[in-house]
Amino acid sequence: MKVATKAQLALLFLALACLIGVVTALIVNSIVTNQIIFEAQERVKEHLSSARWIYESKIRDIDKVVRWTSIRHVLKEGLKRKNVSSINNEMLGLMSEEGIDFITLVDRNGTVIYRFHNPGVFGDNLAQDPFIKAALGKKGVLGTQVLSGDRLLREGEVLARKATITSIPTPKEKPTQKIEETSGMVLKSAHPILDFNGEILGVLTGSVLLNRNYEIVDRIKNIVFKDAKYKGKEIGTATIFLNDLRISTNVMDKEGNRAIGTRVSAEVYEQVIGKGLPWIKRAFVVDDWYITAYEPIRDIDNKIVGILYVGMMESKYALMKEKLILLFFLFSMSGMLFAFAISFALSWKIMKKKFQ
Repeated sequence: MKVATKAQLALLFLALACLIGVVTALIVNSIVTNQIIFEAQERVKEHLSSARWIYESKIRDIDKVVRWTSIRHVLKEGLKRKNVSSINNEMLGLMSEEGIDFITLVDRNGTVIYRFHNPGVFGDNLAQDPFIKAALGKKGVLGTQVLSGDRLLREGEVLARKATITSIPTPKEKPTQKIEETSGMVLKSAHPILDFNGEILGVLTGSVLLNRNYEIVDRIKNIVFKDAKYKGKEIGTATIFLNDLRISTNVMDKEGNRAIGTRVSAEVYEQVIGKGLPWIKRAFVVDDWYITAYEPIRDIDNKIVGILYVGMMESKYALMKEKLILLFFLFSMSGMLFAFAISFALSWKIMKKKFQ
């Protein structure tokens, strides 16, 4: 009878300790998970702000080159004579040095006088281009623009080929029938060229094509994530999307190539492109889960034309969570065993006194 009663008491204490341990473990798991994910999301939100600054700083760099070139006397004289071929080599050197893909000169009517990157094509009118239109109104303008495949072809076959991207089926993407993208996203600046009386002579515009241009996304990765790796993969990644299509990225596919041509997930598309709202939480990126931050890229007319993204591998934080929970489990189990030993000893003592 004594043994049975002591065993029942011991089991009761054990069951109570286990119940408390399980409930505590569930609470701690929830707290640890939420806290780790919250900290990661706050960090990736800061990374997105840095990525935006890097993206916009590239636009400002282009604008600085175009602005200072537009006030040069030799350019004004060449525009008056409608002959600037004498400075073609100088301008090509400037483009190479500053990383600008194309610089175009138009007259006061918006007609192309000279394409320094493609001098054989001229005479077309760009007066309705929003950048040219603003600059003809004596206003400098800078920002993002999407150019059609036909427009890029006028800028040069090399640029048109570089911009062309074949769509690759991607898990969780928004279904699309579009197989190939020929449009290009560019960072662009346009400034008026004025004579000494302040009258408009024309416009100088310069652009950088972002399709397959990895300067910005790799700069984001190098500055923000410090090239850190986890199990051989980059912890942090960055992407520029044209609409929902990856045109510049350091997200890698399973073959170790940049995942150009893959698409953003449907749920991210609906929020960022569809609603114009940022997405700051986990998302499926190409072939893995990441803690991510996405925000819309808008052109100078405030139309959403793409997405800027940064993300960190979720698996790193999942491992951190597992280690913390395992550590807690070991401590709690040790506590439970200790409590069981104490309770068993106390119950033995109580029963011993009772039946003496």
